Amino acid sequence: METVTDRRIGERLRSAARIEPDRYPRLKVIGASWAEAASAKLNASYASPLKIEFADLSNFTFDARAMEQADTQIVLTVRSPKWRETVLVAGGALFADTVAEAAFGGDGRNKLDAGRPLTSVGKFFADTALRAFVDTGNAVFGDIAPMQMAPDRLVVEEIGAKLDALVPADARQFVEFRFEVSIGRCVAALRIAIPEAVLALHKRALAVLPDNSPSIVDESWTKDLEAGFQKADMRVSALLAEHPTTLGEVATFQIGQTIPLSVTMESLLVLECEGQRLFRGHMGRSRDSYMVRIEEAVDPTEEFIDDILAD
Repeated sequence: METVTDRRIGERLRSAARIEPDRYPRLKVIGASWAEAASAKLNASYASPLKIEFADLSNFTFDARAMEQADTQIVLTVRSPKWRETVLVAGGALFADTVAEAAFGGDGRNKLDAGRPLTSVGKFFADTALRAFVDTGNAVFGDIAPMQMAPDRLVVEEIGAKLDALVPADARQFVEFRFEVSIGRCVAALRIAIPEAVLALHKRALAVLPDNSPSIVDESWTKDLEAGFQKADMRVSALLAEHPTTLGEVATFQIGQTIPLSVTMESLLVLECEGQRLFRGHMGRSRDSYMVRIEEAVDPTEEFIDDILAD
């Protein structure tokens, strides 16, 4: 039977693994670098230059039916000895023809028609291009961590059903990098979905921009947003301690009863804002009022891991 504690651990585990792309600006830097690196690698062997641009990134939840309905022509699954999850590298309906056009020296003058069947030649060039993205992905993530991504399986038929069997049921939350691949009027989409659980291991590094990276933030928009948020009403709470107990003990609580806590006056309090733990600090007094001096910031991921180890 599932207990309240089990549910809380499950909720905190899912929360610790969640990645909101907007909170991790380095992901966009990685996306831009990834496009540049893949372009250089492919164009070194193509007869005509292929243009690759990083478009955007967002959260993505894998769904077999949606995958069948999506405009997806070919998918390369990617694995790593570092983790058990699966990365998906997916080419859109025109991807194979677009990369083949560049490989054979075309100029993309004629716009391609969607719905054309995938040929063996197109499959070869598409597979090679997808593998190039995997290889360059290892390089662009190198400053964060050794990803050691390696191609696993190429899926071109019954994509939704086959991926449904390959992608773990508890690892279907992804951050999706979206790219535009083009030559002349031939334009195709490429999507690379990396499991949130994989990126969550490197939250600290992804939350900051490297010193040599250009700013990707619209400063005027940021100032307007900050001004609006600064006027929002928030509730801050200071927690001295949490005391484990049972429902039976709670039912016997009475006015005047004393509950011992395993803390001292030197123990750190936790400052929360709307349920989110932010800082730890020491309690003190200023005349007739109590006060808290902030000592350190709270890292949600580390705190969760410490709680699990303590249990």
